[in-house]
Amino acid sequence: MKTTAKTIRVRTFQNGSLASTWEAQPSAINRFWRSQWAADLPVSDNELHTVELEGETFSDLEGELLFRNGQQQTAVLTGLVPLRDAGFKFSPILHQAHYNLLLDQFETYVVFVNLVGEGAAPSGSNKLQVEVRNLRSDVLAVTEVDIGFNSTFLLPVRDVARSHGARLDQGLSLRIRGGASQFAVFTVFQNRQSGALGIEHSLPPIYFTEAPFNPDLRARFQKAAFGDLRL
Repeated sequence: MKTTAKTIRVRTFQNGSLASTWEAQPSAINRFWRSQWAADLPVSDNELHTVELEGETFSDLEGELLFRNGQQQTAVLTGLVPLRDAGFKFSPILHQAHYNLLLDQFETYVVFVNLVGEGAAPSGSNKLQVEVRNLRSDVLAVTEVDIGFNSTFLLPVRDVARSHGARLDQGLSLRIRGGASQFAVFTVFQNRQSGALGIEHSLPPIYFTEAPFNPDLRARFQKAAFGDLRL
């Protein structure tokens, strides 16, 4: 990544708890590997890394996330967002997961990554309500998932739908609401036969409506989106 920050700080959370903090002084172009920022920390199944740019003044930044092994290297371009202060009260999220591959050779996961930071976690839970809907938007099933703070979570769409009696042969979507954290949400497709992965990242409703920013519309939007939410 390119940055004018004075310090680059990487925090590693494992199972929701801070496990490592590492700092470096940036140069014109910066590339760091996990073997540098958490050299003595064994890899965990539930691991979250944050990159903080202390002193950066430019608001629209992107970085490149690299994955490598002995044979290949893969890159994902990612945007950076402001880090909220400890104790910040997060609004619930609204996410429509409408791209789902439901054939036998595929699995679709909705992936959640959430961050509340290093301080004390909120006193409440981080639950999400998941509605399984058909392509006419009829609600077929409703369930909940409780996602730990400062952690990652994979929601297998086929398994959730089948366990609640929803048919897969006519297509379905998920509406997901709730939470008390700062979320990144995207969809990953896995081909069981080849092992190939694909990523789909739909833009959230905030990109399509001005209501959350308009004082005259905000209350109506919140009521329509979350008025019947019970968690």
